[in-house]
Amino acid sequence: MNTVLWIVQIILAIKLLSVSYTHAFRQSLPTMQAAIQKLGRFSRPILFLVAIATFVGALGLILPGVLRASHFITALTAASLSLILLVSLFFHIKSREKPQIFVSLVLFALAAFAAYGRGVLIP
Repeated sequence: MNTVLWIVQIILAIKLLSVSYTHAFRQSLPTMQAAIQKLGRFSRPILFLVAIATFVGALGLILPGVLRASHFITALTAASLSLILLVSLFFHIKSREKPQIFVSLVLFALAAFAAYGRGVLIP
C-alpha cells in the first residue's frame, strides 16, 4: 500500500507543479484569459495564491517522505490540497471550463486517497 500511495503522491505532485506554473506564469494563454474575464478583477491575485498553495502542496506531498519526517505532515498536506481542489471546482464551474472540472475531480480523488491512506491506513 505504501508503494501505491507513493505513486499517487508523485503523480499528484507533478500535476500540481504544472498547475502552479500555469497559474503563476502562463496567465496570458487564451483559455486563462477567458476565465480571468469571467471571474473578474480579483482573479489574478487569486491565481497567484493558488499557484503558491499548489507549489507548497506539491512539496508537502514529497519532502516529508524523502526527509523521513512524519506521515502526518503528508496526510495534512493532502487533506488541505483536497479542500483547495474542491474550491477550484467552484471556480471552474463558474468560468464554464468543463475539461478542468473533470481534472479537478480526479485530482481531488487522488488527494483524498493520499490523505486517507497516509492518515488512516498507514499512520
